Amino acid sequence: MNGAHTMNDSVEIIIQNMEVRKERMTHAWYLIGKALKAGTVVVTLGRSSSKSREQERKYHAMIREIHRGAFRGNTFEGVKALMVAEFADELKSQGKELTHPGETIYSHKLKAWVTVRPSTKKFRKAEAAAFIEFLYALGCELGVQWSEKATEIADVYRQWMEEQRQKEREKKRLSLVERRTAA
Repeated sequence: MNGAHTMNDSVEIIIQNMEVRKERMTHAWYLIGKALKAGTVVVTLGRSSSKSREQERKYHAMIREIHRGAFRGNTFEGVKALMVAEFADELKSQGKELTHPGETIYSHKLKAWVTVRPSTKKFRKAEAAAFIEFLYALGCELGVQWSEKATEIADVYRQWMEEQRQKEREKKRLSLVERRTAA
């Protein structure tokens, strides 16, 4: 559907670069015109909250260091699966869940539960940042000797996470002030 994704009564049009801008906006113009026949249309602009390739490279580098430092007898893929599962469990213990959690399915043939781990491909930006922070803390617990680069990565994302938390606290504070003034 030309970069458009339908979500119930809404449509999400993704514009990744300047080359597809005109085509996608023409499509949006068409859809808006069509939808106006049924009533008011709300158009919302925003940036993708999906993780970046840079975040992906960084957490893979950290997983490699954990692999070398604490799990040499296992494959990288196995260690990554373990790290993601432990991260999901850590979030669950905090009363949170990944946006796209894994699932467990019972196999009647095998007479066992089969677990499909959450995919890092579907991490949101904040989840990837929290994963990096988690990996650093876990690596420290496991006695991993972090490289200077890995330490810098963790510091940057720790700071980013704190800024996000501060923004959330400020948003909640302003919301509370608005409700009090409205009352």
